[in-house]
Amino acid sequence: MSLIPPNSSLHQSLHHLAKTKQMVFLAGLPGTGKSLLLQQLAGMACALGRQVHLLQWDVCRQPFESHTYVKTHYPEIDGVTHNGVRKGVGIWAREAVSNWYARYQEGTDILIGETPLIGNRLVELVRREDDKAESVLRDETTTYFSVPTPSQEVKRLIEGQREERSARPLHEREKGDAQPHIMLAAWSEFCSVAHQFNLISADEIGEKSVDYDPDLYFDIYDILLKHRPHSRISMDVILATENKSVYDLNVDQIDLVPTPDEAQRALNEMEHRYSDGKTLANEIDHWYVV
Repeated sequence: MSLIPPNSSLHQSLHHLAKTKQMVFLAGLPGTGKSLLLQQLAGMACALGRQVHLLQWDVCRQPFESHTYVKTHYPEIDGVTHNGVRKGVGIWAREAVSNWYARYQEGTDILIGETPLIGNRLVELVRREDDKAESVLRDETTTYFSVPTPSQEVKRLIEGQREERSARPLHEREKGDAQPHIMLAAWSEFCSVAHQFNLISADEIGEKSVDYDPDLYFDIYDILLKHRPHSRISMDVILATENKSVYDLNVDQIDLVPTPDEAQRALNEMEHRYSDGKTLANEIDHWYVV
């Protein structure tokens, strides 16, 4: 189900990634087109004869949320994932990526991931650490991080579609999509991060939220991804998705998710690293320090 014009620069960029990389991660806030590009990238990779593997925050955290230990020690409150789970998922993800590469590096398989980063959602994948995953994650011949960056017009369209799909979802996962007010809150938090990065002044933030700006948006991710090979993918073409869900992949994908034992080991490691909740909360609050 190709939605992108084959002669467009967007198609060329995605096709190049689908053909040449073993791991591609799409970084971005909710409502910026990550899921749509993942769908299109997966379809291109499949057409090239590659087995698609997926690493997605909303999917890989579910085994943690359903784990008995998490329910008693790190429960979700008011729909917000516990800090311990966010950190545990990140710890698991680095090891999972390393193990995936060790198993599939000689084959034609491709791992496509979504890395929101904001709020410590898989941000561990972009931090430098002394482990087996680091050399793989920083190798541009193998791995690439792309930042889907919608124009203001496309961003407004995505927000409008979110409102429509929340009332009439075409896929079960659309029920859990971030709604416009959540996307606005995420952008507001991103503007605070932009201030920390000296990209905008406190006066610019002021009492009014800063309007979405594609260049500012990418500049923030450009800093967050400074240790990883990465680039911007501009999304300035409105794609016809009226009767199709971005979650309908139509490929035989393999989801990268933790087993109960792997989730428990990651949680044990998280507790070993963070002996008190204050230290963990401080790191989660400063997730943008990479």
